[in-house]
Amino acid sequence: MTRRQWGSRSVGPTRGGRKIRTAAISLAFALMAIPALGGCSGGSEAGDHVIAALPPKVCWRAFDGTAVAALLPKAKDPNAEIKGDPVFDLYGRFKSVGCQIHVDGESRFTAWGDRSWSAGSDLEKHVWSSLTQLGPTPIAAGDKGIVFRGGARAYFRCERPGPPPSPSNVSSAEIEIVELGLSANSAPSTQHVTVVLTTLMKQYVQFAKRELKCRK
Repeated sequence: MTRRQWGSRSVGPTRGGRKIRTAAISLAFALMAIPALGGCSGGSEAGDHVIAALPPKVCWRAFDGTAVAALLPKAKDPNAEIKGDPVFDLYGRFKSVGCQIHVDGESRFTAWGDRSWSAGSDLEKHVWSSLTQLGPTPIAAGDKGIVFRGGARAYFRCERPGPPPSPSNVSSAEIEIVELGLSANSAPSTQHVTVVLTTLMKQYVQFAKRELKCRK
C-alpha cells in the first residue's frame, strides 16, 4: 500500500474537487467500520484462536499496545504485523501519514493523519457527514472530535513556525487544520470499545500536537 492510500486527501485543482475526494475517502473509511456492526470477524469462536500480541507501544509509539489489542479480533496467528510510515510527519514530502495493524493478513486497525486543505467546518459538512449512519458521538479531543461504531475522528488547528507554502486558492487558516482518524473495523459495537477508541483518540491528538510542534 502506498503512502497516499492511508486516507490522505491529495491536493486537487479546485476546492470542489477536493471536497469530492475528501468525501469519497471518508466514506471508504466509514465502510471499513461497517462490519463491526456484526461483532468480531469469522473464526473468532474457535478455541484455538487468540488475541494477537502487540509491542508495548505501536504506530510511532503513539498508542498503548494493550489498548489497541483490545480492538483486534481473535486470530490464528498470534503475531500481528504492523505496517506504515516510520515517522509521523505531515509537513514533509507528503501531507498524510498512516499505520495499519494486520491480523491473519487483514488490516484490523488503522491510524492516519492528514494536514487538511479544508477548514474544520468544511470537514464536518462534506466529510464527517458521511459517518452519520455509524452513530457519531462528540468527544473532547482536539478542537472537535467524534467516536462512532468502529472508529473515531478529530481535528485541530496547528500553528507552527515555517509551514510549507500553500496553493494560492487556499487560506492560511485551512492549511493549519490537522485531521486524525482511527478505524477498528472488526471491533464489536460495545461501550468498552467506545471508551477505548475515545481514550486512544485523546492520546493521539496530544501525540500529534507534540510531534508536529504545534504552538497550541
